[in-house]
Amino acid sequence: MTGSPRRHCFVVEAADEFDALIRVLTPFAVQAAALASVTLDHGPHGLRIRIEADGLSSQRAETLLQRLRGMPVVLGVAIGWRQAERAAA
Repeated sequence: MTGSPRRHCFVVEAADEFDALIRVLTPFAVQAAALASVTLDHGPHGLRIRIEADGLSSQRAETLLQRLRGMPVVLGVAIGWRQAERAAA
C-alpha cells in the first residue's frame, strides 16, 4: 500500500424525519465502512449529518456518494477526505 490511508468525510443534509439517521447510515454498513465519527445537528432546514469513515477505496466512497444522493430523505451531500490518524504503536 502506498501512502497513508484516507479517512473519507461525508456531510449530508437530510429531511428532519424520525428515521433519517438510520436511512443515511445503512449504506455505510452495506459497504462495510469503519465509522470513525458520526455527528448530527438540527438546523432550520433539517438535519446535518457528518460521517467520517475509514477503510473505503475511492471507488467505494463514490458508490456511497451516489447511493446517498439517490435517497429521498437526502437533500444534499458533499464528500472530502483527509489522512487517517495512525494509532500509536
